[in-house]
Amino acid sequence: MADLTERIQLTREHRDLILKYGFVSGRLEASLRRWPKGQAIRRVGMTRVELEWLIGDLSHSCVKGKAGRDVEQVADLCDHLEYAQRTGDGDLDILW
Repeated sequence: MADLTERIQLTREHRDLILKYGFVSGRLEASLRRWPKGQAIRRVGMTRVELEWLIGDLSHSCVKGKAGRDVEQVADLCDHLEYAQRTGDGDLDILW
């Protein structure tokens, strides 16, 4: 089994967008669906390949107009994932 080297912080909204537009399956889909109720932010592990494919799927949904009115949120999520891929920093910068 490939190592889950990528540790990405996601919000519940990110999770919903990924499940709707990301074409995930297998272990990653199961991990996202097991999201605890009431937990706003969660760190999700994935392989480098899963991260690369996820970014591609989400970008494709934006470019091809499949994200509809969610296009800005999906684009922001892609930015977060691409930054994490490039830098290794999967943390969200959220000010409360």
